[in-house]
Amino acid sequence: MIAKKVFQPAALVLLSMGLALAGCSGNTGKTGNGGNKTSPPPASSGAEGGESAGWQGTITMFAQSYTPNAKNIAGLKQLTALREIADQYETDHPGIKIEFIDEEFKDYTQTVRVKAAAGEMYDVFWGQWADLNNIFPKGIAEDLTVYFDQPNPYIPDKPTWREAMNQTVISETTSPDGKSYNINGDYVATAFFYNKTLFEQAGISEAPQTWGELIEVTGQLKAAGIAAMSQSPDYDWFQRHFLSDFYAEQFDEIAGFDGNPGVSSLDQSVAIAKGMLSTEDERFMGWWPMFKSLTDNWRPDHLALEPAVVGTAARNDFLAGKTAIFYDGSWLPGNAKEAKIDFELGSFNFPVLSSADSAFTTGTDVSGAVGGPNAAFQFAISTPEANATMKEPGKLEAVIDWLHYVGTPAHVEQVVNENGTFVPTWPGTSPAESMKELASQASNKLAVIGVGGTSPNLGKNIQRIFGLYLSGNIDLERAKADMQKELDAAVKDYQSKNNVDLAQY
Repeated sequence: MIAKKVFQPAALVLLSMGLALAGCSGNTGKTGNGGNKTSPPPASSGAEGGESAGWQGTITMFAQSYTPNAKNIAGLKQLTALREIADQYETDHPGIKIEFIDEEFKDYTQTVRVKAAAGEMYDVFWGQWADLNNIFPKGIAEDLTVYFDQPNPYIPDKPTWREAMNQTVISETTSPDGKSYNINGDYVATAFFYNKTLFEQAGISEAPQTWGELIEVTGQLKAAGIAAMSQSPDYDWFQRHFLSDFYAEQFDEIAGFDGNPGVSSLDQSVAIAKGMLSTEDERFMGWWPMFKSLTDNWRPDHLALEPAVVGTAARNDFLAGKTAIFYDGSWLPGNAKEAKIDFELGSFNFPVLSSADSAFTTGTDVSGAVGGPNAAFQFAISTPEANATMKEPGKLEAVIDWLHYVGTPAHVEQVVNENGTFVPTWPGTSPAESMKELASQASNKLAVIGVGGTSPNLGKNIQRIFGLYLSGNIDLERAKADMQKELDAAVKDYQSKNNVDLAQY
């Protein structure tokens, strides 16, 4: 495993998958300037693009899921794209070598802290925006904002580097003090994947486009004797879809209690205490009955079980053609290819809800609420404080030039699509064939609402209640009562551990 799961609202946690993923998106604190630089050195143009200001030596880079020719990272497929790009760069820039770090880290955050404290950080390293803005030590990553606003010599048709990037991603991942500490080129997406052969057997010619059609399709599959779906629905994932829609008009209020972008643990706790993100507000659990209408058409085997416990078995059932639909992340097409499935794989996004589906909907497109720009093409440059070699005259310019070279639409597309797990986000890039239906998610605003970060056990306890309700073991009223007990306990736990009076907000 080599990356982080992007789907926990209050923290980035490891995803139990064969590939390293990334992490979603909570923005929970402020960070300082990543360096002392106020303006970038000029990048002179040469026959091949930029120049490295005469510095020669080796640039080290930890490229996470894109590490080429990896031998020491478990589960990582053999990739060559970044090595090919580096080989060409070395040819065009004699005296510079690019060395990729082929190492698996049990605790990457701790590794970063230790190496940065010792002044031994890699020159270019994988850093997701939430980590760089909030989790990693302040001052270990260069502020790249000023470079974004200067030309990239390898993109001659754009006046600035920024104009070649995804503007939505930049605006949503900028730190609270307006700085960008990485180049961000890919996106984790989630979707309903389906078996086209089983759809045809049930007389279904097209993928559902609305919630009502999704219910109808699963019912049609069930009537045809085909298992429509069979998995444990992850509460954390699906709450993000529904709550981000139902509370869309109050996002700024909920996310604003702590004064920072994104919904933090403090924001969640205050909203729960105020009766907003709680059963006191009809919207909070107003989606449970409509979701149960969907799961009533599923095979019930896994409904009341932990997603992590049955995830692999449920996924394998789908890949073996035993179930028709599976809700998963953008890594699934890669899993399907490795499994050598004997059916054509299709996908469709979480649908935009209408008033016919729920009285609480705002009609917001929340298809991208579970994923985000938190995958593996997020690269930062270490500061001299974190990496003593960056004090060498000319080295910063050389490393910036290498990042310029990597950070072009053509190279983003080449690297991301070779891996096949994520979606390239920059304008002018095209996703891999298996990702085409999911690419639009990368342009959605990252206004994600959910609960779970208030207390360490809250998410697990809510999942248990959710499963008991969907499987018919408890009714909605009992589920509401149990849910409110958990929310109240989580708020008390948060206040106690953080010594904060939520009544002040």
